[in-house]
Amino acid sequence: MTRRRLPAEEAKTIILNRAKLLFIEKGYDRTTMDDLCASTQMSKGNLYHHFKNKEVLFLQLLTQHAEQMSQKWLRSIEQSTSPSEQLLEMADLFGRDCESPLIQALEEYARTLSSESESLATLREITEVAYCAIRQVLQTGIDQGVFINEDIETLSFGVMSTLAGATQLCLTMPNLSGDEYAALHVNAIKLLLKGISIDDPN
Repeated sequence: MTRRRLPAEEAKTIILNRAKLLFIEKGYDRTTMDDLCASTQMSKGNLYHHFKNKEVLFLQLLTQHAEQMSQKWLRSIEQSTSPSEQLLEMADLFGRDCESPLIQALEEYARTLSSESESLATLREITEVAYCAIRQVLQTGIDQGVFINEDIETLSFGVMSTLAGATQLCLTMPNLSGDEYAALHVNAIKLLLKGISIDDPN
């Protein structure tokens, strides 16, 4: 088999792109480094030079995905006029993300983790991106007198757990559309907003 010799960054990009397709097609468990060798036409030694195992590869893809979601979130809130609308925009994005095949692979990957897994730290960092955005919007709402003056961490946990719980439930409903996933998330946050808003957000 012909092996490619490429600049490091180009090689990493190819590996990540091919790995993403494999994870989507075969799931986390059934994807192997041998599959990736065949797909990239790179030697196993070359793959391991850039990524020590498929778990590191998968976590890198999740980090990229979280960064892309963050950029979408930042663009969407520029169009929103109030903290309540910003939270609803985030709920919409969370819901539509349920259509991402990579999120399906994440569910499979999560089942392989133990409470002592070193990878949990990376997953927490990824989650923290959304958590910080939620916290910022809630604090703005409190400062503007839109939301009740409750402990910010308590409020942030409530919103984050609502979105995460909605996502987990939606992943058990594979036949829904992106619009339907989004509506379920948005409606969940609307109910939560009724409890924390000083003025009902409708």
